[in-house]
Amino acid sequence: MKANKWLGIFLVLVMVAGLAAGCKTTPEATAVAPDQVTLRLQWVTQAQFAGYYVALDKGWYADEGIDLTIKPGGPDLITTDLVVNGTDDFGTALLADIIAAIQSGKPLVSISQIQQSNGLMLLAMKSSGIEGPQDFVGHSVGVWLGNWEAQFDALMFKEGIGAEDYQLVSQGFSMDAFISGELDVASAMIYNEYYSVLESGISAEDINIIDYADYGLDFPGDTLFTSTRLAEENPDLCARMVRASLRGWQYAVENPDEAADIVLKYDTSGAQTIAHQRSMMYEIAKLVQVSVRPLGYTDRDSVRRTIDTLFNYGVLSSPIEPDTVFNNTFWEQAQVQP
Repeated sequence: MKANKWLGIFLVLVMVAGLAAGCKTTPEATAVAPDQVTLRLQWVTQAQFAGYYVALDKGWYADEGIDLTIKPGGPDLITTDLVVNGTDDFGTALLADIIAAIQSGKPLVSISQIQQSNGLMLLAMKSSGIEGPQDFVGHSVGVWLGNWEAQFDALMFKEGIGAEDYQLVSQGFSMDAFISGELDVASAMIYNEYYSVLESGISAEDINIIDYADYGLDFPGDTLFTSTRLAEENPDLCARMVRASLRGWQYAVENPDEAADIVLKYDTSGAQTIAHQRSMMYEIAKLVQVSVRPLGYTDRDSVRRTIDTLFNYGVLSSPIEPDTVFNNTFWEQAQVQP
């Protein structure tokens, strides 16, 4: 009888312990699943986007509860459309192109101005006799269509050059057509394509640079943007995305060689070289961090000037308010560590 009594007590204790174990809350059980997020770049994996890759590699997006997938782009992908239609959550694009997209009715907003200036230029061989836009007449001119047109269109309007005066060529990834002489004028970034031309063996003394800045078109460069829907529905995610991204960019600027090494880790094409990525990173750092304003901050006057210039030169059919283009709230929230 006593044995049965103790057996019964033992079984009750086992049941209580089992229930307690089943009700126990573990960190794994209470952890909130990270947000699945995509970032679409407007070009291929390279140091132009080093800050994002650094933040991803260091786990700083994960620290913010973001499971980020970075998706490379290219001349045949329009990041603004991919974000508008919901294919991607965030994207990168030149400020001028974001403004043009918004004015055309695309519901987008810039949430951080990563490049405070941009390195866009046009190149021509000195032997061609092309020294400026007026010399484009009768020549082939390469432009990346879709993400990079606003500055070029403004330049053509400003100089009074019609579309019928030159042959517009949709420029791809490579500078081979320019190097071989098939393309008379090519678009280039100071941190990428320009160096590619020099690395091919062409001397800087043999190239004429047509700098947009010389024509009053020195706009801010790459922005981090999203859809107005996401910004309104999930402002906390936008703030966390900006915080992690700026953390990555600050580290990349301060550690350019390591940043280039990290970028190379994510280059699945195998086309990039460490020498090229490091030279690019040093040029990118000059565009990203400037003395006149904090990293990632959007200056309203710069946005206003860009809008006015694009309108005056026929890229925009009507002017728009700067506050419809950008929102610094997420940048401000990102300054506060959780």
